[in-house]
Amino acid sequence: MSVARRRFRIIKEIAEGGFGKVYLAEQISSDGFSRIVAVKLLHSKWSSHDEVVMRTRDEARLLGLIRHQHIVKVEDLTSIDGKCAIVMEYLEGVDLKCLISFFQERGEPFPRKALFEIMLAATSALDAAYNGRPLQGGDPLRVIHRDIKPSNIFVTIAGGVKVLDFGTARANFAEREAKTQALAFGSQGYMAPERMLGEEDTPAADIFSLGVSLFELLALESFGRIPPRPNKFNKRRAERVAAVPLEGPEDWCQQVRDTLSLMLAYDPGERPSAAQIVEMMEVLSENATDMGVRKFCRTLVSEAKETQPELETGDPLNGQIVDEDASIGFGTDPAQSVGSSAPLPSGLPTPVSSGPRRSPAQRAGASAPPAEESSGGGSGKILAVVGVVIVLLVAIGIVLAGGGGLLAFLATRDVPDPGGPVVEAPEPAPREEPALSGSRIISGDKRGGKTVPTTLEYGDSEGAEITISNRDGFKAEWDGKAPFELEGLGAGRFSTLIVKPGGKKLRGKFFTVDDKKRKCQFSFDATKDSWTGGCR
Repeated sequence: MSVARRRFRIIKEIAEGGFGKVYLAEQISSDGFSRIVAVKLLHSKWSSHDEVVMRTRDEARLLGLIRHQHIVKVEDLTSIDGKCAIVMEYLEGVDLKCLISFFQERGEPFPRKALFEIMLAATSALDAAYNGRPLQGGDPLRVIHRDIKPSNIFVTIAGGVKVLDFGTARANFAEREAKTQALAFGSQGYMAPERMLGEEDTPAADIFSLGVSLFELLALESFGRIPPRPNKFNKRRAERVAAVPLEGPEDWCQQVRDTLSLMLAYDPGERPSAAQIVEMMEVLSENATDMGVRKFCRTLVSEAKETQPELETGDPLNGQIVDEDASIGFGTDPAQSVGSSAPLPSGLPTPVSSGPRRSPAQRAGASAPPAEESSGGGSGKILAVVGVVIVLLVAIGIVLAGGGGLLAFLATRDVPDPGGPVVEAPEPAPREEPALSGSRIISGDKRGGKTVPTTLEYGDSEGAEITISNRDGFKAEWDGKAPFELEGLGAGRFSTLIVKPGGKKLRGKFFTVDDKKRKCQFSFDATKDSWTGGCR
């Protein structure tokens, strides 16, 4: 039995980003019920990019599991006109980037009490996303946002604060699809030094990004370039924090600067946790004497919203009524909420527009002739049957060759699941270069090109936990107890994070490979904490 599809009347486009557009829409159900929603629709150019599509679906599923007053609420995951779509609550207000421009133009500071209350709300959202347990039960999702910045924190005219855009987040949940990373995510001007150096993401990186955002809201100017080396970074941090304009009791002003310095600490271990930042923001907001967030939203946020020009993009969807795609890709009920306990499928819905049905080849721009015009109508069916038989024989052969192979084979096919969870193919093991025990390549340099055989040695027989990375995707781990023989590294600077046996961490230690040379050899002097050697 078919299930009636929902319809969306697109009222207008309200935002556009690199991956998609957000529309104000009226959702119209088959029973006549309607409501105002926001619909995030993936750009057509990304619809065939597996990682972007998977991350878009992951964002919807993740936010369906999180219910927090300061995190944007996602109502459903669906498909419209063959493109992945997220149905969200509609927020009326502006983001903090807009408010920075608003106060810059007025020549006025951002009201401090309201600002610290907004930061408190945003930090509580990050704490809940990482440490909170889903209402459905289970372990914490351990969400790391990875793209905190003023444009991803939204303030409504009703006094609400919402953290937006979890499309780049890292999280632990069963339905997650995107488990590799072919794209680099984040905004460089807000990125923690350890993320620039290719180290593992932690909640402390979000705290750093929030600290940069706090600086910009206090100073109404950009923090500027973030140096990856600790000595240059610490000098810049001290200069920028000291330059923040503050008025009020000296002890309160010093508390603000101390909080900002801690959030912007170079070493992630020195940054406070989100729960600690919540307490700090409570103290700072309580001791601020200007406008609070409720009056701020009722007056200044409303005024800032009125100054925003209407988007006039000529989008063809504006004013149109579009149907939700009829597809079994999301199960039998197209109205199934992403936050429900039912298993969530991982296949993208088969695109079906409200016009004539198109084949996958036609949607991709291929010149496939209509079925009724193809020559040899009977032979086409015979070939199709033969093709199916061959596929089945191959699949059976895989099963006989090694139990469980059929599930992995089927999981790699681009076919909608007819009514049950899709079995996900196991991830391929990371490719490892020939190396001695105690070292391994996690990911290779994505640039390709010429490489140079390189040997690394660590000058202490006790070894250390060493992570080696560059900005082009290379990452390796090494225990430092024996030489690390690498078949080849691309040209450029490689960063190392070294954790000594006593727990001391050394960051920002570099060596540089020259691809004009035949061979490179570097040794780490554990007494001077520096790399020596070079290429010849």
